[in-house]
Amino acid sequence: MRNAIKAHQSLYAIGGVLHRDISPNNVIVTEPETADGFEDMLIDQDLAEVRDNGLSGAEHRTGTIPLMAIEVLRKASHTCRHYPESFFYVLLWEIGTFEEIADTKVGNMTENGLKVIMRHFPRSLDAIKPLCLRIGNILFPIENRRIKVGTRAGDPDQLYGPIIAAYDGAISGLSSTSM
Repeated sequence: MRNAIKAHQSLYAIGGVLHRDISPNNVIVTEPETADGFEDMLIDQDLAEVRDNGLSGAEHRTGTIPLMAIEVLRKASHTCRHYPESFFYVLLWEIGTFEEIADTKVGNMTENGLKVIMRHFPRSLDAIKPLCLRIGNILFPIENRRIKVGTRAGDPDQLYGPIIAAYDGAISGLSSTSM
């Protein structure tokens, strides 16, 4: 997931492209030895659009419904902020209509809500629970006792950087416990 987020960041920052369809099927885990040195890939750019030109021809809300950012479910225009959120939902799959999923996500993205979701994780995923909480706090800061879901102005790296660092820390922690 970390590498897919880095790929998305690069696609946006260097290529000027919004992917617009983050899903488990579009994140490919590869072995660098067999994939020309690539260590995971983000595929399927059928719904992608060049940043700030709106020329993709795709419908306003694109992607896999349970994995869409809250704002996109509520008909906001896609921004780079929505994709780290979509990657997070790959870990926390939910089902329902656009509005049902948006409302559920708003209620579940607090620390207590995430803990309830994570009770359903199998024991084999216990190691990623702290990562989920950390990413939840990055994506949904609490302001006036409410979670903030909007796109923040400024450099997209203010969101990508802490999320990638959270993954790096989790990976480092897993590596040190396996030694």
